[in-house]
Amino acid sequence: MPEEIEEKMDSNPPTTPKEEKSEFLKREEIRTMGKDMARLREIEAQKERERIAALKLEEVKKGEQKVAPPEIPVRPPEAKRAEETLIPKPLPKKPSPFKKVLVRGIICAVLLLIFGFLLWSFILKKPAEEEEIIQPEEKEEEIIEKPEISIPPSLISVAETKVSKISQNEEIPGVIYQLMAEELPLETFTRIVIENTKENRLVSLEDLSQAFQIETPEEIFQKLEPDYTLTFYSQEQGKRVAFVTKIKEKSGLTELLKAWEPKLEKGISISGQEIPTLVPYFRETGFEEITFRYLTISKQDLGICYLILDDYFILATSFESLKKTIEEVESLSLIRKIGQLFLVGFEGKALTPQLEDLFKKYRPGGVLLLSENIENKEQLKNLISQLQSLSLKETGFPLFIAVDQEGGPLSRIEFLQEKTSQSEIENSEQAYQIGLKRGEELKELGINLKLAPLLDITKEGDFLFNRSFQKSVEKTGNLAKALVLGQKEAKILTAIKHFPGYSGVSFNPEEKLATIEKTPEISQFKKAMEANPELVMVSNAIYQEIDPSLPFVFSPQAIQFLKNNIGSEILIISDDLSQNSLLENFTLKEIATKPFQAGIDVLIFSGWRSPVAEALETFSEAVKNGEISEEKINQSVAKIIQIKKELGE
Repeated sequence: MPEEIEEKMDSNPPTTPKEEKSEFLKREEIRTMGKDMARLREIEAQKERERIAALKLEEVKKGEQKVAPPEIPVRPPEAKRAEETLIPKPLPKKPSPFKKVLVRGIICAVLLLIFGFLLWSFILKKPAEEEEIIQPEEKEEEIIEKPEISIPPSLISVAETKVSKISQNEEIPGVIYQLMAEELPLETFTRIVIENTKENRLVSLEDLSQAFQIETPEEIFQKLEPDYTLTFYSQEQGKRVAFVTKIKEKSGLTELLKAWEPKLEKGISISGQEIPTLVPYFRETGFEEITFRYLTISKQDLGICYLILDDYFILATSFESLKKTIEEVESLSLIRKIGQLFLVGFEGKALTPQLEDLFKKYRPGGVLLLSENIENKEQLKNLISQLQSLSLKETGFPLFIAVDQEGGPLSRIEFLQEKTSQSEIENSEQAYQIGLKRGEELKELGINLKLAPLLDITKEGDFLFNRSFQKSVEKTGNLAKALVLGQKEAKILTAIKHFPGYSGVSFNPEEKLATIEKTPEISQFKKAMEANPELVMVSNAIYQEIDPSLPFVFSPQAIQFLKNNIGSEILIISDDLSQNSLLENFTLKEIATKPFQAGIDVLIFSGWRSPVAEALETFSEAVKNGEISEEKINQSVAKIIQIKKELGE
């Protein structure tokens, strides 16, 4: 027994047997538990030592010097359970109401997030996922359509046009022979057009020459325009070929053609058969003062005839077909000249088939734009561009595109920025700047002729007062001169108006024919002429001092009065001839013909009250009947063409 226990026993008072027994049992129990615990620890330690020794032995055997990390001793399950039994867990506290609400809120938020994610994944995101999965459809190979082949207008009048298609030039003779075998009306021209579908173009002059094995110098082709008209002319002896094209360059062409003649003298091939010439050389003869060269192949009016007529090269295979071709060229050439004399109006804001037909038939030299033709900038530019393209195609010359853009009360184009009224212009510098700016705006649209400024000397109460300068004669002339100079700087043609003036006329002179007793002051026109305007517009009034019976525009004396005072070189243009003031007092024939007979160069028919086509047809009939001089037509057309050429420079 340990000494400490013995000392305690000696110091304690004696106990009873029963107490001693109880004390003894307690000490035995504690001693027994201690021994058991010690024994368990010793057993665990021994096992650990044996395990470590086994590991070391294994490492030695493998020849590796590895130190195994010490094993964390495992607490005996019995001890752990005893400890858990000896230390009781505290009872959980009840959460506060605030914590309950917070927890529930967090749970609801989590559930909402989960629900939202599921909704996005399976509903909202599904189409996108499906789009990713779906393979894009294979696009069909785009078929590029070839542009439509443009057939130029015929250079002579034809009864019919036959279009044939080939894929290679070797097919040309077969097409020609096939068409020659067809029945055609006598004494008519049938136009032949051959399209090369493979190359998407018309057969050229070079193609025709090569297909029929005709040796033609390249220099000849270079002097001719690429557009040509190939026809069959049906006559009693059979079908004959007639060919027309415009000449690009005349210089040296005659010499080239004569040098070409020996190659043609050997004979030609028709329907695959070589036909020798009856006379083996070219000769020269005339027809109505027109000289041409010819080679006789057969007495059945078959041969090769050619000539240069003005700007045209003509070749035919018979005298009869050549004569008819010359008549057609001269007739069509005259129609083109007549058309240059007219500046016409039209309905609508676009190039319609009806308007296109009018241009192709009469080939007018210009158009008058009114408010009904104008919608916006883009529309107007497109319209003018289309009209110019059509004119160049049909005549080879640009159009006069005219507009009354005076500013102030008469501004046909409302969307332009510069619309200062003439009455608001105070000095020459201001007038020049207005002319320049307004001209630049018109030029940008494609307009090239401005029918302004208005030089009429008016007083308050006159019909044109609000449109005039409202200044003295001298100041009016100076302002007009500066305005014209500004417009010329902007490359815009000018028509000063209305010579000699509507002074003192209080009513609308377009509705009622005005008669003016005394000739108005014209010195302002003379001053404006110092700026060299290209045109002058005359009035439709009667001036008793000049011609008491006819309006100025109809009167030869009146036009001579103009030429004597402001010059004979300026181009003279009428005001609109389809005004009630004229239509109610004169016939359409008088209105269409008298102005030109009097000396007017350009005739305006707006078509507002009288159809343009009727006026053009009436004028053409007068030319055919000899009532209008072709010499006068040539003189006026020459002046018009000269201005148009300068406009394009």
